[in-house]
Amino acid sequence: MVFRPGGLRPFFGAPAGTLADLSVPLSELWSRDGNRLASRLADGPGPAGAPAGVVLLLDRIERALVARADLTSGGTAQLVGDVQRGLRQGHSVATVAARLAVDRRTLGTLFRREVGFGLKRYARLARFEQALRAVRAEDAPSLGLVAAQLGFADQPHLTREFRYFAGFAPGCLHRVPGPTPWHVVHDETFKTGRPKPGTLPS
Repeated sequence: MVFRPGGLRPFFGAPAGTLADLSVPLSELWSRDGNRLASRLADGPGPAGAPAGVVLLLDRIERALVARADLTSGGTAQLVGDVQRGLRQGHSVATVAARLAVDRRTLGTLFRREVGFGLKRYARLARFEQALRAVRAEDAPSLGLVAAQLGFADQPHLTREFRYFAGFAPGCLHRVPGPTPWHVVHDETFKTGRPKPGTLPS
């Protein structure tokens, strides 16, 4: 199950920043309710993943989430969404804050609480996702042109961001379409050879 950025806290209560990059047992977030749900989920969908069992499993998860959802934070969700759109459109953090008439530091604190990390890191990640999609396209331009089009300082800057977020250089995926547009999976075959073991994020 994947939550959109900012979509976690209404269901789990804890600030997203305290859960970022961690694997947290459901029981620590939902106490006894979490233990009961985890026990039910551990039973699985039934023999060979029977369709009826899968539906029942998903229904249990949905009902548990709806029962604990905090529906009073609509204004916050709208603000977070506006920030995300602004950053994904390439605007600076300062520009986004000014357009929303919110103090930059206050906006950063709220964003970290709701999404799990800071504004600048989110902006970097959003640009990396755009670069990944551009680099993988079958008709992708040169890496230098991709870097220029997406606002990187130069091609080495693009390469550093790829190494930071993916663990290898963009040349490994240049004009190599993947199973999903914004992700890299372990068993892909890379044009210039596989990354060294341990370099791909788990």
